[in-house]
Amino acid sequence: MMYDFPPYRPPSEATSYLIRVVRGCNWNRCAFCGMYKGIKFQQRPKDEILKDIDNIPKFFPKSKSAFIGDSNPLIHRDIVEIVDYLKRRYPELERITAYTRIKTIANMPEERLKALRDAGLTRLHMGLESGDDEVLRIVNKGITSKDAVKACLKARKYFEITYYVITGLGGVERSNQHAENTAKVINEAKPTFVRVRNLTVIPGTPMEKLIGKVITPLNALQQLKELRSLIENIKVKTYFTCDHVSNYLFTRNGVIFFGVHGYLPDEKDYMLEQIDYTIDTVKALEKCGEKVMTSNDMYKLGVITL
Repeated sequence: MMYDFPPYRPPSEATSYLIRVVRGCNWNRCAFCGMYKGIKFQQRPKDEILKDIDNIPKFFPKSKSAFIGDSNPLIHRDIVEIVDYLKRRYPELERITAYTRIKTIANMPEERLKALRDAGLTRLHMGLESGDDEVLRIVNKGITSKDAVKACLKARKYFEITYYVITGLGGVERSNQHAENTAKVINEAKPTFVRVRNLTVIPGTPMEKLIGKVITPLNALQQLKELRSLIENIKVKTYFTCDHVSNYLFTRNGVIFFGVHGYLPDEKDYMLEQIDYTIDTVKALEKCGEKVMTSNDMYKLGVITL
């Protein structure tokens, strides 16, 4: 049997061992997401997973981190035993991480979270996307802002937490409330990391049908202003990063903005200065007739993939 690789993993897990515990996503209804649309959700048999763990050295260079996929492996009936086996098989692992749904963690008993921590799990990646309940409803995320705060506060007792945020998810129509209410959830939940992606419309997703009717995508200047508002309104300690190509801004001559990265609140002023400088640059370029392109523009041109 060939090693069964997860089809997706966070950029921060680029050098991690990849262990596929489930296939697909048990929710799989988010309007913006095309990641698992063609995959039927399955829990892989435990014996297959353990064999993949045994075969890690055949497929990966030595690493001190491991990532468990696909979308929500914590619902696997044998997940504690699987994590425990992984950690015992490779005791040098310093970090074991997984994607999971906010709703799953909000409803999970703390005893289960503690058991996962004791087995070796150290970090959870969760999609917040927005802290605004109207935006969450429109994109069919299946959670509320209260769920997000509850899940993070509970899980932070045991793990590092990454919350993902999608700038532009509310469109031009809800940009202010999306930024402000997302910052409000982050302030209450206090995740370890906040990782930003900009809304990029994938053909064939439900989001495509919302564009032009319910959601107007942000242009480059609007994207920067929303990002600025989000950062400005975050008051708690967290590491904030735009570690994805969807955050980039482009001209015909190349990338003019790679996002911002840093610890909040310590590096907030510097990050805002970078955004303000880019805002001025975009205005100057557009005044001269130069188009500044977002990830949506570049995706349509086939220059980037997600």
